[in-house]
Amino acid sequence: MNRKNTMKTINQNTRYTEAQNTLAELTGAFNAATAEEARLLGLLAAPADAFDPLAAGLRLLRGEPAQRTDSTGLNRELAQVRERLDTLRPAIEAQRTAVAALVAELSAAVCAEAQPGHAKAVQGVADALVSLRAALAAEAAVRAGIEAAGYRCGLVGVAEPELNFTDSESAASRLLRDVTRRLEVERLRTAGPVNARLLVDVVGMGSAGDVVRTDGATAAHLLALGQGEATQAKPSKAPRIVAATELVLS
Repeated sequence: MNRKNTMKTINQNTRYTEAQNTLAELTGAFNAATAEEARLLGLLAAPADAFDPLAAGLRLLRGEPAQRTDSTGLNRELAQVRERLDTLRPAIEAQRTAVAALVAELSAAVCAEAQPGHAKAVQGVADALVSLRAALAAEAAVRAGIEAAGYRCGLVGVAEPELNFTDSESAASRLLRDVTRRLEVERLRTAGPVNARLLVDVVGMGSAGDVVRTDGATAAHLLALGQGEATQAKPSKAPRIVAATELVLS
């Protein structure tokens, strides 16, 4: 069964829905307070004779605020509303930060679980590109063989500039290079100690061209950043194991 169709959406996660509901409640309260602030400001700006005593009395019977129109009462209500706004505004920002952190946490967990399947799919892309490269080479070889035998080849070649593997900068070549690098990064991540050739100066490790002995995770980090590559060459200097997070371009 296709994993894409069976994976639960983030909206089905209880922690996420609860966090979103809290954010919605805070936002709703803020919007209501904002509307109340606008209403009070409107009353303060309105002429004094705009006050309807009957309407005010009926509101009291319904258990609603009397909505006094004297400036003292209105300003008191306005101060209370603005106090609510001052409380809700940072609360909303804090909850948004909490939701973002939760999304990051849940996403990292889902990606980690899906990583093996994704690596397999990337390997499939690499294999398909290698097969395509071989097929295109075989097709070209047939036509080249006819020409080499002295004949004029009338066969229509299969040619597409972006699928030209002899051009290192064609789309196909760049894609094959990229997926190959990705697969190597993943392989190195879980590998034991490896030798890595530095492609640039790396603070704490050495200069460009140095071959150092390091752990797989650090070698993977170097490769991912384009700062190094795994090699079979012997170390050229005494290594100092450095955590991937410490690596800095000089």
